[in-house]
Amino acid sequence: MINRTLLILIIILLSFCESYSQKNNGYVYFSTVNNNINDICFSKEGGVLAIPDGEAIKVYSTVDHKLINEFINGHTNKILTLKISKDSSMLISGGKDSTVVIWDFIQRRLINKLKFHKGMITALDISPDSKYVASGSTDGEVIIYDLIEKKQIRDFNEQSKNNITAIEFSPDGKFLAVAGIDGLIKLYDMNNGQILTSLNGHKGWVRDISFNNIQTKLISCGDDSNIVMWDISDVHNIHLQNKEKNGGFAWVLSIDYCGDNSTFATGDINGNVKIYSSYCDYHIKVRKPINKILFKPNDEVYLKVAIATRGEGVILIDAINMKSKK
Repeated sequence: MINRTLLILIIILLSFCESYSQKNNGYVYFSTVNNNINDICFSKEGGVLAIPDGEAIKVYSTVDHKLINEFINGHTNKILTLKISKDSSMLISGGKDSTVVIWDFIQRRLINKLKFHKGMITALDISPDSKYVASGSTDGEVIIYDLIEKKQIRDFNEQSKNNITAIEFSPDGKFLAVAGIDGLIKLYDMNNGQILTSLNGHKGWVRDISFNNIQTKLISCGDDSNIVMWDISDVHNIHLQNKEKNGGFAWVLSIDYCGDNSTFATGDINGNVKIYSSYCDYHIKVRKPINKILFKPNDEVYLKVAIATRGEGVILIDAINMKSKK
């Protein structure tokens, strides 16, 4: 009969072996205090990865995976969303304290705090020309702030007070796509603030949206486990091009287009990571739900995705370490 001390040693050894296996499966793990990470953001060239860690933001090099910067004392509660501007001059963050914080990304200093929202900041994006920031909240409003003039210029409240789940500027900056828990995606004209169209392709929450780089497609995902592809090549005649299940009935929480304009990736509540491409599909399963998935920029040949998980922190995964299916 195995005595108690030996049994404890066996359990510890097995736990160590499992942990060692997880850490040496070709993944890169970024150290955070919190393991439940809601969002992540790459710089335009993919050289750094920003991670919200509680009330702080940690910035890691994607070359040697070392911590290179940390932004603190901007928020009083957990950060839920963040973006780096295309010119890498600014970092914008928002979260449970209902505050949008503007940071000088180069000098690592706080520039401004915006307190326009009443609810938690759940989504935001920066326009491609780094002139505007759009923020969405659980109060159902989307606010456009002019970073040059330093003032609020628009307030979109067409979501009927439904929580905002995702916001993204089109690649040319002329349009803003907004998704919510009402199952709709609304496309706004940035010139006049008017709604161009309201897209109804999901039953239940829309969790994430993504434009391709040449602005011909918009993809979306949600709690109905559907991936919906929209043809937006003519903004006056946007139509649903394709709808398919992600496999099973799991909520699809995040979706992202790759730089080649056809490959995209999804992450779901069951921990499934999938990459869909024209030549090969990839799949792997991690142990925790995936809150956010993003392609590492400038890796179109050797695909890499970063995932923010609910329980395992942030992981960078190379497609060569995933199962492939042609």
